[in-house]
Amino acid sequence: MAVSLYRKYRPAHFQDVIGQGHVARTLVNAIRQDRVSHAYLFAGPRGTGKTSMARILAMALNCEKGGDKPTPDPDGTCPRCEAIRQGVSMDVIEMDAASNRGIDDIRDLRDKVHFAPVEGRMKVYIVDEVHMLTTEAFNALLKTLEEPPAHAIFVLATTEPHKVPATIMSRCQRFDFRRPGVAEVVQVLASVAAREGIAVEESSLTVIARAAGGSYRDAIGLLDQLSTYAGGTISLEQTLDILGMVRQDLLFEIVDLVHDYDTREALLFVERLSDGAVDYTQFMRELLGHLRDLYVAKHTDRLPGRLALAEDQEHTFRAQAGRLSTGRLVTFIDLLGEALRAVRQGSDARLELELVLIKMTALSPREADRVEPAGAERGRGEPARAEVARMEPGRAETVRRETPRAEAARRESPVAETATRAGAGQRVTAPPQPVAPTPAAPGVTPDLEHIRRAWPLVLEAVKKRSVALFAVLQEGRPDTIEEDELVIRFPAGYRFQADQVARGDNPRVISEVLGTVTGRALKVTARVSEDETAAPEPEKEDARILSREELIRVLAEEFEAQIIDDESTR
Repeated sequence: MAVSLYRKYRPAHFQDVIGQGHVARTLVNAIRQDRVSHAYLFAGPRGTGKTSMARILAMALNCEKGGDKPTPDPDGTCPRCEAIRQGVSMDVIEMDAASNRGIDDIRDLRDKVHFAPVEGRMKVYIVDEVHMLTTEAFNALLKTLEEPPAHAIFVLATTEPHKVPATIMSRCQRFDFRRPGVAEVVQVLASVAAREGIAVEESSLTVIARAAGGSYRDAIGLLDQLSTYAGGTISLEQTLDILGMVRQDLLFEIVDLVHDYDTREALLFVERLSDGAVDYTQFMRELLGHLRDLYVAKHTDRLPGRLALAEDQEHTFRAQAGRLSTGRLVTFIDLLGEALRAVRQGSDARLELELVLIKMTALSPREADRVEPAGAERGRGEPARAEVARMEPGRAETVRRETPRAEAARRESPVAETATRAGAGQRVTAPPQPVAPTPAAPGVTPDLEHIRRAWPLVLEAVKKRSVALFAVLQEGRPDTIEEDELVIRFPAGYRFQADQVARGDNPRVISEVLGTVTGRALKVTARVSEDETAAPEPEKEDARILSREELIRVLAEEFEAQIIDDESTR
């Protein structure tokens, strides 16, 4: 029986493990300096070389090439190395923690770890998917892992290191295996294809690398499958058909249809996908990745490394990234993400895709561009000014003067919101509210009287920004305007409140609120009245108990009460 390619080309030397140079270098130096640790934890995505690195370490510790010492460069051909590569060495015990996860399995390992090696110098225990062990099993392993025999080394491998207890991790040297890039996977695939005599297009290798998701093992397995299917040269079309991936031209086409707001052709496009037996869920995933690449290219002016594009496709990609606005891309990505979540919950994939396309092609450009980065506003300056110019003069001037903070205050204030909507010609029915002064019209400088009438609105706006400032400011009243400075007068004895108003950024906050509410951002000064005479207190109601005669008199005066039977009341 033929051996699968990923097993045939499993790395046999430290330098053969692509993309994990930091791990290989540390282990090689540890062997040379005779400082090999008793326990290692290899963490990283699947197919990145964790088990292969553990086997290479086992070969380095037991290879006959080193004589009576470990060697950092095992030959891979001696009987000991061959036994380790084939998984039949009695000194290298590989244990799958996913299926041997109980305390009894760890107890068996613990009882046998004290036996001396049979053939080599060291016994190496490789525990794969160690995070699957039960809590009891971890506890049973803990003591052995902390003080193993001198001839035993543990290598724990996991794809989910966060599930490994801290007590276990603290007793191991941890190495994180990184996920390789597309270029590194393509390099490995090209090497395997050349050694096996497999003719394959370079674009096909890139597609295989993308489909493998950063796993060398999966990529080589896909290459093995495609070579069996093609018989001759592996073309891009065959690769896409076998892997169920979407052709790049289809992604370009559907994005262009969305950009042109062509609902009819977008729905016919979905029908063509059905005729071509394309999986709708896979298409949405591929389209989501394509949109992400467009977004990255638009904002970095660089093509993502995962792309495999011909020269003409690269030109098309750059042009498409330049045409689409950020708002359209973000909206499209959001809708596709929601659609994929709905599909995972049982919704029909075709229906969800059609709904996304209808929403994207039915949205107006203004609705679709609702999300823009901060810098994009400068690019829209001319259209914005043209829109303002089409308004009536008074309204246009108000729009020019209104700041984002003023707009926020207008939206939060029911009075201002009602006034704005009514000014736009809409009929507004709102519950009766206290009459409040409106901001000064454009070109009108508000005077002291106007500011005094607007003071309740000023206090309310300050309260939304700082409750503490509102608490002290409400004790004062606008007194005078001296050039561009508003004097807020506090009663005698309110020195603390006046000092708080003048502290830090408080004057700036009040000035900004004045500009928002009245249209005039005045500087603010707080002063305390020099009159020490206490303000007269409002008269209090007479709370004494009335006599019977006085009560009857008051009732008769206030309510026109009459005595019906004086005797019965006694």
